Amino acid sequence: MPSAYCGECGWQHRVDGDDPGELSRAMIDHFVETGHSVERRDAEERGEPSSGTADRSLEPSQKKEQ
Repeated sequence: MPSAYCGECGWQHRVDGDDPGELSRAMIDHFVETGHSVERRDAEERGEPSSGTADRSLEPSQKKEQ
């Protein structure tokens, strides 16, 4: 389920249907109305951390030792 969010004001929009243009239109509308940049996330991106994601399972003091 693709979604979009605005880091500046907390705006969010999710698309459950089959219309791929719905999310794009909502993102454009938010930008036009506010001037805020909007980030898009697809469902598969949220499910798996990227290789650049920090390992948050360790305490900061433990990370220095590795």
